[in-house]
Amino acid sequence: MKIILLKGNRLKENLYTAKAIMKPLGLGYQKVDMCLNFCMLYYDEDENFTKYKTCGHAQYKLNTSKERTLIAYKKLRYFPITPRLQRLFMSLKTVEQMT
Repeated sequence: MKIILLKGNRLKENLYTAKAIMKPLGLGYQKVDMCLNFCMLYYDEDENFTKYKTCGHAQYKLNTSKERTLIAYKKLRYFPITPRLQRLFMSLKTVEQMT
């Protein structure tokens, strides 16, 4: 990706270094399992279901390997806005411009 951008860009070389920078900032994300047909999210009280309420599709793929890990068909990445807003309002310059 860095190759196609203009010279002087500040994009990191790989995903590992980008994650290493983002982690101390507290700007992570949550992974939420979701239906293959986009009809339901497995979140909060629905997290323990194994089949979807609306379409009846199974939540996990059949795992043929020897490991006992469950693999979801689809995952949604949820970026909570509260830590991002808190981080934004930490800067005095930003607060002055926002008020």
